[in-house]
Amino acid sequence: MEKANLLPVPREFKYNNKDRTGYSYEAEISCNVEEWESSINAFYQYVERSCGLKLKNGNKGIRILREKELDEDAYRIECNNTVNIYASSKEGLNYALSTVLQLIQTKDDKILFPDITVYDKPDSSYRALLVDLARQWHPYEYLYKYVDLCYLYKINRLQFHFTDDQSYTLPSDTYPFLPTENRHYTKEQIRDLVEYANDRGVVLVPEVEVPGHCAQFNMKYPEIFGNNGIICAEEKTFQALEKLFGEVCEMFPYSPYIHMGGDEAAITNWRNCPGCRQYMNDRGLKFIDDLYTDFVARVTDIIFKHGRTPVVWEGFSKKGNDKISKDVIVIAWESYYQNPKDLVEAGFTVVNASWKPLYIVAPSTSWLPEEILAWSKYKWQHWWEKSMAYPDGIDVGKVDNVIGGMVCAWGDVLAGYDSGDKAAKEEFEFIRARIPALAVKTWDEDSDMDSKDFYESYEKLDALLERILVNANN
Repeated sequence: MEKANLLPVPREFKYNNKDRTGYSYEAEISCNVEEWESSINAFYQYVERSCGLKLKNGNKGIRILREKELDEDAYRIECNNTVNIYASSKEGLNYALSTVLQLIQTKDDKILFPDITVYDKPDSSYRALLVDLARQWHPYEYLYKYVDLCYLYKINRLQFHFTDDQSYTLPSDTYPFLPTENRHYTKEQIRDLVEYANDRGVVLVPEVEVPGHCAQFNMKYPEIFGNNGIICAEEKTFQALEKLFGEVCEMFPYSPYIHMGGDEAAITNWRNCPGCRQYMNDRGLKFIDDLYTDFVARVTDIIFKHGRTPVVWEGFSKKGNDKISKDVIVIAWESYYQNPKDLVEAGFTVVNASWKPLYIVAPSTSWLPEEILAWSKYKWQHWWEKSMAYPDGIDVGKVDNVIGGMVCAWGDVLAGYDSGDKAAKEEFEFIRARIPALAVKTWDEDSDMDSKDFYESYEKLDALLERILVNANN
């Protein structure tokens, strides 16, 4: 493929002239597909924020056309008298517009665009970023920065870890004391963020962590959720969680996914809960591990009832695999609770969030972008000797049910910062340098891009991102 400063690199790309020159077009855009209007309006904003050019309606610049034969996540670009974009869905359109945004230049109030032909679609359906909003407060405007970052690099899933021991950052009418005072977002803020992300094709994945990481539940409603350092497993608790997850689903109407957490739970504390012991007896559960599997199965069933796909961390043991629906998506991260090979062989849909090289614990731990470029979504690695992925890694081979990868930015160290703004700013610098590498490897799993080419493109595109962010409120 001919070289271009694009991340991720399109599947097929060529310049139509030897000197790679482009042409000047009117600053106009046209589209006759009404349901794509919100995506086009978002693109208007990005062009103005990145280069100051205001696009107008018209058919002498960029023309957007529906081509039903294309896959939903595919697009084409052809240039002749106009820049022609072809897609069959809003998803493919947003990817095309992201590519155009990376290439577009301006001169004398006109569009400058290279004479190119592009066909493109991703290998992985799940290309994700997680941001921990609970351990350290993130000012609201940073949530929009993450959406903009994802849009530019075609990252299509943005998971927000809204709850943990330190705070519960979602609003709640059902349990009004649950949101942490002065550290939660309002319903109006969530609503506006959801619309902003949806217009840009970025699916928000809300995470409400249960049964562990639950100090807020224990402190605010111990009579419902218990006070033993874990959410109790009783019928009244599952009834409460059904209401709570129903509320979360209402706040995120476009997301097909709801993440229930499900890792690092102090499950032995259930032995100190009389109601939990009675629940085990009633359900015929002999061991605490069985209760944990039952808990995960119950909560995922709640999410299914609301018409969503549950997402859960790799936190249950292999012996529980046959008790949990194979329609659940499992984020495999540590290779400690079970081997990702076992998850794959059991038939789960798996997303790779390998600690190495996809974890960021700013500012103490992170892996370089070139380490992500050397990673594969089929391989797990870890630095921790108790992990099954230590020291040589685990390779599951090319299988269809590993559907992508996720960079995870955790706030364990940032939680100690006095300023949420300082923490969020510092964390964002780590994330913005690594997400482009994840985009490269999840868009094209066979990419052999070297670090020299990566950084050459990254420097150009990061400058573009900076203009978009700086001019966000202009």
